[in-house]
Amino acid sequence: MKILLQLLAILRAIHWAHWTAHWKMKGEPFYGDHLLFDKLYTALGDEVDTLAEKIVGTYGSDAIQDMVVLNDAARFMAVHEVRSSGDLYRRALQMEDHLQKAIRLAYDAMKANGDLSLGMDDFLMSMANAHETHQYLLRQRLDSSPD
Repeated sequence: MKILLQLLAILRAIHWAHWTAHWKMKGEPFYGDHLLFDKLYTALGDEVDTLAEKIVGTYGSDAIQDMVVLNDAARFMAVHEVRSSGDLYRRALQMEDHLQKAIRLAYDAMKANGDLSLGMDDFLMSMANAHETHQYLLRQRLDSSPD
């Protein structure tokens, strides 16, 4: 269950970071970047809700420890803020890359423990697939940025 709470914290942190980036866009190409981050953060809301409901459905409502998730999310954001040197695009891509690793870890751990239901398997796989698209979009944007 702890690994799922960590995954939930990562999702909440990325949602917050992408939403904040959406607000902070300026200059050229403002509108395209504004829409890019809108697309990224909007998709995360349903993933956060679905994961939290799956945790509660499997482990009970006491399993969601809001302060644990909040503190883990804050630490995750702080680490990526430092690593990206404040570049919103790099921060977003680093977070998406980290999320892919976290999904893989959660999947492998649950499978090894025999805790991976078919629904959770499908959810984690579809989430990984969606975030591969996020990685692609962010890489394309970073590759088009002047150095």
